[in-house]
Amino acid sequence: MEALRISPKYTSHDWHALNPSIPDHWTRAAGIVRDRLNGRFLRFASNCLRHEYSGFVVLSIDSLLAETIQQFKEGITNGRDKSKTMIKRFLEGKRFQPHFDDTARTSFYTDIRCGLLHQAEAKGMWLIRRNQAALLQKVAGGRGYIIDVKRFHAGVRGSLNDYLKRISDPAESSLRTNLWKKMDHICSVRTARGALYESDNKVNGV
Repeated sequence: MEALRISPKYTSHDWHALNPSIPDHWTRAAGIVRDRLNGRFLRFASNCLRHEYSGFVVLSIDSLLAETIQQFKEGITNGRDKSKTMIKRFLEGKRFQPHFDDTARTSFYTDIRCGLLHQAEAKGMWLIRRNQAALLQKVAGGRGYIIDVKRFHAGVRGSLNDYLKRISDPAESSLRTNLWKKMDHICSVRTARGALYESDNKVNGV
């Protein structure tokens, strides 16, 4: 059975060939996760950012990545009804502090993450800008926000790098366990999907 890809360069077979008890394999594991998140999402957001009026699409991809990175950190394999929690916890990270207090984190989830992904618009009193003095600024008497999409994207990129660097540390046992759990789940889905399509192809004579 042909393995389906889990990233541009790797298949589920590549992941299953790794052994968490072998120290060198953690470098490979981090490389696979990087190739998955950067190769399928982050680099395209970076490319889009070069173009004017791309703020909406970049923040949409970054919102998806913020939630996904947090799921990796916590070993979440079923994100149903956990999106708000994942986004808020992600924004508690050092790359987004002290700009995102609890109110801003909640508002970002509702007005940016959900607004862009569900309605293709920034809701509430949010403005998406570039080349601002800060990542996030309160405006309209504290009722609205201006978010710098370039700074936010840099924060997401930096957060992924920080996470993958931590994975290389053997002391991060919980983080490592959660990554393995997440990737095993992803690969099990790919394996099941590959078997299904292989069966369909045989039936259809492809």
